[in-house]
Amino acid sequence: MKPSMKLWSAACVLAAAGAAQAAETCTPAHKFPTIKSGVLSVATWDFPPYSIPSGPNEAKGVDGEILKLIAAKECLKLSFSNVDAAAVIQSVVSGKADIAMGDWYRTADRAKVLGLSGPMYLDQMGVISKQGLDTVTSLQGKRVGAVQGYLWTADLQKVFGSTLTIYPNPVAMAQDLAAGRIDIGTDSYAVSMYNQKKGGYQSMKVAVVKPDQRVAASIQPGQTAFPFTKANQALGDALTADIDALHKSGDIARILKDHGLEPTAADVGTPRLVQ
Repeated sequence: MKPSMKLWSAACVLAAAGAAQAAETCTPAHKFPTIKSGVLSVATWDFPPYSIPSGPNEAKGVDGEILKLIAAKECLKLSFSNVDAAAVIQSVVSGKADIAMGDWYRTADRAKVLGLSGPMYLDQMGVISKQGLDTVTSLQGKRVGAVQGYLWTADLQKVFGSTLTIYPNPVAMAQDLAAGRIDIGTDSYAVSMYNQKKGGYQSMKVAVVKPDQRVAASIQPGQTAFPFTKANQALGDALTADIDALHKSGDIARILKDHGLEPTAADVGTPRLVQ
């Protein structure tokens, strides 16, 4: 016997009422405005393992997983806009996105035009070589590659001068390293390890560089954050509070480990800005 249309209608009404009631039971941890009510708009780019866009409502990677937990705390939906790396920060500055994700450093220059959340994890400098080199001194006399804008690049340029080749992106550097046009590559340790697990840097070894006074990032690795619209301090305060809670719960360390990274990178220390 088929159920009557009236019964189907009643069931639909009850289901809708239940969904509405469930939505109403979510109480946000903080109050702050967003560009679109009930939605946190995020500018992102393809930078695994930190940022792996997979659609307008989904992003994976370390930052993506952290954001999902924050969105749940704040009863928000997530909306992702995947753009070129150079356009991510501008999207936030211009008000097209509430925040940016994808391993962004807390720097003094960035803080002039953006708000920066509390630190999430450290991004250590990695050295990619056949020999497994891990000191700045051991790189001298070799053809070294670095990526434009990375935290350690300016210091490496002072140390190595004309023997340092600066690339516009890590892909171009990896291609030259594979072809033997440079001897050594320098990149984020986490990103290098991720790429190696995916088949990159074959026959190479990746090591965290040992501290060297000539390269500040080797002593104090960059702290990463979610950049947010500078005028929306309430959003920034909420992000910082939620990140702090995720540190205390161990969730950020767990997420790093889940992505094959060192959970100790969650030990960020006191918030600071790269000068």
